[in-house]
Amino acid sequence: MNAATFVRSWPSVSAWGAGLIVAALGAGAIVRPDSGVLATGLGIGMVILGLASLAWGAATLSTGRLVVPRLALAGALAALVLTTALMFVAPAHTSIIGVAAAAVLLVVVGATAAVHLRRHGRRADRTAQPMSVTGLLVAAAVIAVLVTPALGATQDAVLLRDDGTVPVVTHEGH
Repeated sequence: MNAATFVRSWPSVSAWGAGLIVAALGAGAIVRPDSGVLATGLGIGMVILGLASLAWGAATLSTGRLVVPRLALAGALAALVLTTALMFVAPAHTSIIGVAAAAVLLVVVGATAAVHLRRHGRRADRTAQPMSVTGLLVAAAVIAVLVTPALGATQDAVLLRDDGTVPVVTHEGH
């Protein structure tokens, strides 16, 4: 695997991480009993964009090239706008860590798509060689270090009680 192949594969893995976080933030906005119409609407849009990000990442990794880069750029920008909007609509139940991690990963996807469009325009890009297993494991490990804490913080923000505590489940005495 050369450096170009490794770098080309990062957007797909970043899209997976961003998709998981954006979908989790959106799902949290939907399932909260006190979510208003605006938060629920943002949540539905975020779940859709999160799932689309997962599908785009899979398509990009399997083909070895950026698929529909204009749509990827638009989706990354839309997901950034929706996550930021949710932060303002439901700040007590939206994880700043989740929003920040999603933003970093979405910027990777969006910037890669923008650079691709700038360099290649509408011309079809040749297919790159697929990423090696080692490269995929390294990319997955780096993304996991960013995504796992963000998902945990997202869950805590959704479960946050009015008194500022998060419920803890224990199995003592059973």
